[in-house]
Amino acid sequence: MGTIMAYIRTWRQQMAQAYGWRALGVLALLVFGCRLGVAQVGPRYVLALDSAPLRSAPPPAGQVQLAGKGLALISFQGLRILALGADAEAYSAEAMAQWPQADLLVLTPAASGRYEGFAPLSARGGLPVIVVADERAPAVAAAPLPALYPMQLWDALHLNKGPVRLRVTALPGGAGSSELAGFMLDMGNGRASYRLYVSCLPLAQSDAQALGQRLPGADLVLLPHGQTPQLLALRGLTAAGETVPVALTAAGHHFKPVRR
Repeated sequence: MGTIMAYIRTWRQQMAQAYGWRALGVLALLVFGCRLGVAQVGPRYVLALDSAPLRSAPPPAGQVQLAGKGLALISFQGLRILALGADAEAYSAEAMAQWPQADLLVLTPAASGRYEGFAPLSARGGLPVIVVADERAPAVAAAPLPALYPMQLWDALHLNKGPVRLRVTALPGGAGSSELAGFMLDMGNGRASYRLYVSCLPLAQSDAQALGQRLPGADLVLLPHGQTPQLLALRGLTAAGETVPVALTAAGHHFKPVRR
């Protein structure tokens, strides 16, 4: 150990003679900055959920289906995610009594201006909820609220449930945009994955088609559209943009994870 320290002192003296102490100071700042940057790399939130033993193997495919007015249920091998706009008719304490069981709620901002805060979520007190960070929290709640996870641009949440892994990333709109436009849901099991983009904003058909170029890794897009969300398949989308958004139904859309 003494030999190593002596070598380091000799190296520092040689560097000081060759470049001066100012250069050493700059080098030290760069090293510190790199360490700090590395320390900050990683998800903002990490959740681990209990996984009840399944009586049979989980289905190989996933599904997105309409579960209420404006409410979409995303199922993937035992993981269940709800996606909902904060101005949808399903966003009320009364409607939540009819919600299916879920592990996570992705709550997108209100589009029409009608917004009742987070108070209705008290009806589902044990449900983790992803929200846009600039949403205003309620002043007082009559009942305990669920765990809220505010997301800013490029924030990520990792959720583990048994062998299933979910990464939710907050993404901007277009090039140079500073507005959070949607969430990328990357669901996988270690062998294959599926990427579903939940848009916070309704898009015109031309803008929706451009998502194929803006989100090259996405397989499917969930778009808000009144009380009936729409789906746009990006995998296999042609350059001419022949695929168009279709209304989500209770029968749902089935998908298979992709080996990448």
